[in-house]
Amino acid sequence: MSLHISESVIWNETAGGVSLYHTDTGEFLTLNETGAQIWVLLAADGDRESVINRLCLLFGGPSTTIRNRIRADVDAFIDDMIRDGLLAESVAA
Repeated sequence: MSLHISESVIWNETAGGVSLYHTDTGEFLTLNETGAQIWVLLAADGDRESVINRLCLLFGGPSTTIRNRIRADVDAFIDDMIRDGLLAESVAA
């Protein structure tokens, strides 16, 4: 599965994170530093596993416990963003 930012979302990196505007709902959202990092990695790559691997390299090293926590956090973030219509998931070609 490949992730992509919804066509209805306008976003911008800021000093404090990432600001999102959903043009269909009028909702504004500001992501904290962690959410912003996940968002930017998804915007660049669109692959859940790549994001998890990158964050593990940055923060977890070889620790299985930390890797599992990062995976859970990334999965929860992505699920929330899909539910809110900010991200969409499609079958990779």
